[in-house]
Amino acid sequence: MLDGTVSGCLNHPGVEAAFRCKQCMKPVCRSCVVSAPRGNFCSAACKEKFEAFADRAAALDNRIKGSGFAKLRQLAVKLILLVAFLAGSVWMFTTIEIPYVSDWAWKLRDLLGI
Repeated sequence: MLDGTVSGCLNHPGVEAAFRCKQCMKPVCRSCVVSAPRGNFCSAACKEKFEAFADRAAALDNRIKGSGFAKLRQLAVKLILLVAFLAGSVWMFTTIEIPYVSDWAWKLRDLLGI
């Protein structure tokens, strides 16, 4: 429920608060709380403000994830990881003698001039 010190309800100062509004962080008791799937709020206005904010944030996140820059960045990261994996494999197979594989690794190393 509440974290930290105990405080009174926003609307009923003599009643111990059980929740904090997710939007404005004001304390509210069980009879005043406005519960919603995204959290507990002190009023319908705070609930609407938070839901509008969450919807805008989700739309922005979806727009960024679907952008060409994000896809290009993902491709670049995958390419870098592939090159690192191949370089590590070539190094490992030229260090550890494994029949056929080590021969292939040495040929690849000579071909690349490493």
